[in-house]
Amino acid sequence: MSYEIKNVWSVLLRLFHWSLVLSIITLVVTGLYVNTPWTNTTLEGSVAFPMASIRYLHFLAGYLFTAAIIVRLFLYIFGNRQERIWDVLPVDNIGKGDLEIFNKPVFPQGEQQGYGIHEAPRGTLSHWIVIRDGKIKNYQCVVPSTWNAGPRDSEGVAGPYEASLVGNPVADAEKPLELLRTVHSFDPCIACAIHTVNQNGQEITKVKAL
Repeated sequence: MSYEIKNVWSVLLRLFHWSLVLSIITLVVTGLYVNTPWTNTTLEGSVAFPMASIRYLHFLAGYLFTAAIIVRLFLYIFGNRQERIWDVLPVDNIGKGDLEIFNKPVFPQGEQQGYGIHEAPRGTLSHWIVIRDGKIKNYQCVVPSTWNAGPRDSEGVAGPYEASLVGNPVADAEKPLELLRTVHSFDPCIACAIHTVNQNGQEITKVKAL
């Protein structure tokens, strides 16, 4: 299999990006110095007077920033397809008289069912929907956090949250921060609370995890 390398962005746009970054950093640093100098500023008129040099550098950065913006405006009009604003806005359709802002959905009569399953960073994410006569009859999503937070499956296997807490050392049972950090490491997509109980089922503490 052969691949062909194509440069999507022009040299001018790359120069714009780097000039913008350099000018903004310089403007911030020199602007902070001009506002609150951190060196001796009582040497005015001497070669060692730094304020004049910093202000001069600040002005140069301002000119570079302005030039970069002008270059970007130029590319918005005369750049390639990826750089022109005309290829981003729907001006061609508007020019042809197409003023519709969206395609109106058309649903067949009767009941329609659909689902989508995706392997998200947290785990398996699935969406299920039932549409009847153009209206949503039922919608359900099973998010990865539901699987991760499940205590047991049909085979009696512990869920990821519970399995990760088994044998996890806790320094202070009244403040089980280790349990909170462990569950937080799964980045749960739910508003939940962590309850710690003793062997008799009595609640020791409750930690709200948002």
